[in-house]
Amino acid sequence: MNEFLLPRFSIHIPQQPAVSCHRPAVPLLLLILWRVLASLAAGEALLAATVEESFEGDHISWAVAESDFRPRIVSHTRSREKPHRGIACERIVLDVSSGTTLRLQTPIGRTRVIDEWRASLWVRGDHPDIRLSVRVMLPNFIDPKTGRPVEVLVPGSISQDADRWEQLEVGTISTGLQQQLLALRAEHGPTGDLTGALATHLVLELSSSPGRYDVAIDDILLNGVVQDAVVATPAKGRQTATSVRDPHVRPAQRTVPANAEPTASPSAASPVESLADPSTGLARGVLEVGGLPFFPRALDHSGEPLEVIAAMGFNCVRLTTPASGELLAEARLAGIWVICPPPQLPDVDIRDPESLPVFSANWDRVLLWDMGSGLSEADVESLAERARRVRACDMRGGRAIIASADSGLRSISRHVDLLIARRTVLGTSVELADYLTWLRDRPRLMRPGTPLLATLSTELDPRTAQQAASLSGIGGRGLAVDPESLSLAAMTAVAAGTRGILFASSRRIDSDDHESRARGSAALAMNLKLKILEPWAAAGRFAASAQSSDSDVKAVVLEAARARMVVAWRCVQGSQIVARHYHGDIPKESSPLTLLVPGVPEAHQAWEVGPGGLRPLRQKRVTGGVSIVLDPFRSSSLVLLSGDPSVTAHVQQRVRELSPIALASARAQAAIVLADGAELLLKLPPAAMGNLPAAAMLSEAQRSAVAAEQIAASDPATAIAGLERAAAIAGQLERLAWERGVLATGSMVAGPLSTSDASLAEHWRFVEAIASTVPQEELLLGGAMERIEELSGNGWRHFAMNETTIRTAVEISRTQPAGGKGSLLMSAKAANPTESPGTVETPPVWITTPPISPPSGKLLQIEARVWVPQPIKGSVDGLLVFDSIGGAALAERVGVTAGWRRLVLYRIVPADASGEPLVVTFALTGLGEAHIDNVSIRVLESSGQSEAGVPSTIVSTTPRPSSANGFPNPSEVLGQATATVPLPLPLPPVAAPTGPVQASAPKKTVPPPSTPQWPGMSLEWPKILPFGQSPNAPPPGPGGGKIDPFKRARPAGSTADSPAS
Repeated sequence: MNEFLLPRFSIHIPQQPAVSCHRPAVPLLLLILWRVLASLAAGEALLAATVEESFEGDHISWAVAESDFRPRIVSHTRSREKPHRGIACERIVLDVSSGTTLRLQTPIGRTRVIDEWRASLWVRGDHPDIRLSVRVMLPNFIDPKTGRPVEVLVPGSISQDADRWEQLEVGTISTGLQQQLLALRAEHGPTGDLTGALATHLVLELSSSPGRYDVAIDDILLNGVVQDAVVATPAKGRQTATSVRDPHVRPAQRTVPANAEPTASPSAASPVESLADPSTGLARGVLEVGGLPFFPRALDHSGEPLEVIAAMGFNCVRLTTPASGELLAEARLAGIWVICPPPQLPDVDIRDPESLPVFSANWDRVLLWDMGSGLSEADVESLAERARRVRACDMRGGRAIIASADSGLRSISRHVDLLIARRTVLGTSVELADYLTWLRDRPRLMRPGTPLLATLSTELDPRTAQQAASLSGIGGRGLAVDPESLSLAAMTAVAAGTRGILFASSRRIDSDDHESRARGSAALAMNLKLKILEPWAAAGRFAASAQSSDSDVKAVVLEAARARMVVAWRCVQGSQIVARHYHGDIPKESSPLTLLVPGVPEAHQAWEVGPGGLRPLRQKRVTGGVSIVLDPFRSSSLVLLSGDPSVTAHVQQRVRELSPIALASARAQAAIVLADGAELLLKLPPAAMGNLPAAAMLSEAQRSAVAAEQIAASDPATAIAGLERAAAIAGQLERLAWERGVLATGSMVAGPLSTSDASLAEHWRFVEAIASTVPQEELLLGGAMERIEELSGNGWRHFAMNETTIRTAVEISRTQPAGGKGSLLMSAKAANPTESPGTVETPPVWITTPPISPPSGKLLQIEARVWVPQPIKGSVDGLLVFDSIGGAALAERVGVTAGWRRLVLYRIVPADASGEPLVVTFALTGLGEAHIDNVSIRVLESSGQSEAGVPSTIVSTTPRPSSANGFPNPSEVLGQATATVPLPLPLPPVAAPTGPVQASAPKKTVPPPSTPQWPGMSLEWPKILPFGQSPNAPPPGPGGGKIDPFKRARPAGSTADSPAS
């Protein structure tokens, strides 16, 4: 409430002097509430007050009410153009295409209807015949259609002229209600009365016809205002529960016996709580709260107290079910907003507005209505209907609707206000540079102007954590993402122009375990940076890309209002798993980075945003822009460019306000990373570090942390810098150990233990254990890719999107196979080369292996040879390889290769996954071609021999660790079932890299169809066999029926008895 300026207002109490004060801008109803709370606090009886609203602030308070059509809002502002009095008025410009009645309204709370009640305002419109009315709620008349109290309009005076200010009045509400009493009883029953009538809104009624309407409002005066301090009790004999959880709404056509007691809604909050929420909405692609730009930082709610989530820097919480009244009240107290699905609405005709229920003010703490995740073109019709129903019932005009779609983005985006760009990034093979490109490409597939919300996670994908736990015992409570990787990914999302970030979390972030503490500490450190960036993240626009003297560093310029912010972050390969903080081992005292920023105005000065505030930077105007030197530069930095002293003063004040929290955050972060580094150093085998000065690095980090603590009280800014340096050195130690570990397996996602800095030591012990294994017999048929008939007969499948602009093909190529006489070639080309799509929404073609049922508790080695001769266009994912056990987070992405490349990945079959089929998918995600050969799936068993003479499947550039420091007991992983951590929810199948191994004496998994041919079936991405389905059953089609991909190949009368059918 104190973050925005508000109008001047006056409250007049009989026999008391008038009170006049400046306050933050609030709706008119809060002015009334102010007096109620003041009287209650002083123990006074509620007196009839006079409330005046003069519209001097920036906060808009009127909204479009229910009408028989939905007008388009051209503009809605507090205008300084020709107000009636003072310096501003509220102006609304609407485009009307049809309909007969248009209403605008503003809430005034629930004020008692007494004889002294009067209201007036001044209005100026470009059309005459504007009527002022008051909306009155009658708790003792219940509408049987909607189950809510009947509301009626009591009319007042009508404007006579256009384009001049006129005063409109409404009064004698009691008389107006008495005139409607007979009609009310005839319609709603003879037992109703006017007791407890409450005036809730001022309403302007416009007799509309097609065209544009320009209405200005100023100087509201309410007399005889007595705010109702408690919710009116509904008449006995009717049930008060409702599907929209509104204390004044009950189910339509639902009653209980007359002797039954009414039941209160479990989510009903007091009106006092409901009145405190500022308005929200989307204006010109910018999400606003209280008229100011707002950047949501939302965490998935897993039962944590909301004040804890707020203390970690989040300003929103996201729910999977409609919020309860208790949670909404808790959110108000914590100062946090709610994102949730709308409540279930009755099945009524939206063409009859009077039959629809409405959301009470209790829902005003909801920032966004979430309409679901993973939507596709098939969901468009149901989404459109739900969105129309929600908008018709939502009296809080402008509240935005969001959804997440995996395909059909353009169609889905027509029915929502913001679209969620859902993608798992941290702990995967998605590079941050590719993530930036992917986010920037999304708008090309959507309705123009639709803002994006990004998704990130505070923990690794649950399937990755389960795989890690099954292999090593690490990950039973989840795996936290690298803290610096989280910050860098958030900066990437901001640089791409997203208007908010939704952070996934499957477990409580406030638990008392190491993983939860690490997640909470990383979240706070990231949110502190986002708070500084918020004005540019919420409302800024991309101005330019800045050039960097370090090729690993990306920099973008965001412009908002009178200032620009340069966001520079290190975007080296693998930063989405373990971030690189700087070059080398122990950081140098001077490590400058030069940025060339184009388009900087002459009067702008460069300031680095640091722990102590703004630090002026050396800058020089050169050809191409302004050269700026950052020294030292580690993983990221923010540079403010402004010539406006008020902007620099605001940022300076913001940084200093956050300084105590930043010190606590830096202290916690340094303690966690230093402890992790010390533990890692003790557990790593000598081969993991080689000649790296690991002990010296940790000693330097500890020295820096100790020195920082000694000056924390006297010089917090320097202390924060020292603690951040200590955390950076310890984090760099983890990065260097991780880089060498990836070399040992050849891929970041070859095994689950290399996807987290928390399992680095276990990864190296796994490398040691895997070297003492022997592959068993082949489980996969047809992997040699010699003949289409063999693939078809053994259960391989080919899927293609039904896309007229892209032509796809899958065939056996005899050109340069990796082994044997042939390889599989997948290709996708534009149907019209002159109109090639710049961005491909979903993979146009993919193939899947036949479903295999591997033994539970065993380690699998999946191999393949792949060759991508040219860059895949229209997608950053290239050739995507994934398996159904590891999940999509462990997908391997293959770009251009010089020749045949060997892929290998290791997956352990969970002990509780007995009967769960394994399917490996190869997907061409864009335009181009990819060759696949020698696909193999085998169980790895311990050889029981010493390392000498044991065939190794690892190509390592480092000395092999000694057996004494190896995996404690490889047979626990490779020779028997290991304990697993059950997943909370089933997740979609995922990609996995594969490796070489020719099929020898393969064991058949399924009988071939009668006439084996290559199928040409078209199916939506990614329709893969679901877990738990029989391997002999065809997959469900888009409409729920069974689809036989070999239907065209079967002769008439043949049965679909193969798993490929």
